[in-house]
Amino acid sequence: MGDEVKQERDKLHQRDDLDQPIVLPGIHRYQFISNIKDRALTKNLNRVAMLGIAATLGVDIVKPLANGVPQAIYCYECRACYATQDKCPVGISFQAELVVAARVADYDRFIRNGGLKCIRCGNCQSFCVQNLDLPKIFGTMQIITIKAMKEDIIPKRILTDALKKGLVNRQYIDEVAEYCGV
Repeated sequence: MGDEVKQERDKLHQRDDLDQPIVLPGIHRYQFISNIKDRALTKNLNRVAMLGIAATLGVDIVKPLANGVPQAIYCYECRACYATQDKCPVGISFQAELVVAARVADYDRFIRNGGLKCIRCGNCQSFCVQNLDLPKIFGTMQIITIKAMKEDIIPKRILTDALKKGLVNRQYIDEVAEYCGV
């Protein structure tokens, strides 16, 4: 008898899709997600989603602060700095990639996109919509990258490839070559 009462109670709280007004052909105003039984699960899923969003934002904010590049947080990757390609004296094509690499401390991405090649001339800064101090961001990331290299965090093959492709500035070339044993 307890099951019958439960089924009757569930029936009272259940919305039948066919009883709902039609908004568009084939679409009722209230779909199955509006059923009361589904709401408890949705609330928990919302909490998990919000926790995931908060954790991601925490990492996106804490990591640049810890690395000393807090301005990298404000880059919204509009890629306006890509207009610098013709004006960059060392030929770095994707400055936004360097900012993103600085934000998340991705040494491989920073080196692959010419981060160690940057001479911090400031030509790309005039294109930045957010008016970020790009030379400072790149310079700080260069120092962090060299420090990580000395701590043996960066694989030698990445730096060896960078040397072969000419992606290392003369300021760092001796240190990188010594580290790679070239």
